[in-house]
Amino acid sequence: MPLSARPGGDGAERGGEPAPPVRGREEPRAGRRRVRVAVSEMTEADLPRVMRLRARAWAAAYAGLVPAAYLDAVDPDTDARDRAAWFRASRGRVTDLLACDAEGELLGWASYGLPRPGEGPAGELFTLYAAPERVGTGVGRRLVDEVHDRLAGPVALWVLEGNHRARRFYERSGYRAEGTRRPDDYRAWGGSVLNELRYVRD
Repeated sequence: MPLSARPGGDGAERGGEPAPPVRGREEPRAGRRRVRVAVSEMTEADLPRVMRLRARAWAAAYAGLVPAAYLDAVDPDTDARDRAAWFRASRGRVTDLLACDAEGELLGWASYGLPRPGEGPAGELFTLYAAPERVGTGVGRRLVDEVHDRLAGPVALWVLEGNHRARRFYERSGYRAEGTRRPDDYRAWGGSVLNELRYVRD
């Protein structure tokens, strides 16, 4: 699967360079306890486990939204190898953050950087994924807050229009849809052209 293809996020992989004005609580799901996480910057050695997390997160988040053939084509080992050169070349433009528990287990991943040409003054949250079993435990909010602390200004992101759970999370986190759409084409995998929405948090 080409790294440039991704459902409503991973914006830096497209060539770009995937949160509240006032912090709020991300309430844990019923039966799920909030976890304490440490956030650190990702290194190239982390690529295999990050790509495994991404594959699991995609399968959980995008089933029914994007074609099954697209998700079935995800190969974390191949993606880790293919992404290594891009990871090295993108340092200074893109920063990747990992959220881990006290034992070092990877719970979430975010990446952010400067806006793409022509997209205004906001920084961009390119990527935000939590391990499926950790959704609703505060991992996503912890990463979002860290990105906003580091960028210290407006932040934009793109999300699939049909990904209502993600949109609710971003809206609770202080983002608003600002009216811009762009197409995301899945016809090569037997799907259709979907829309992504641009969200911004001041």
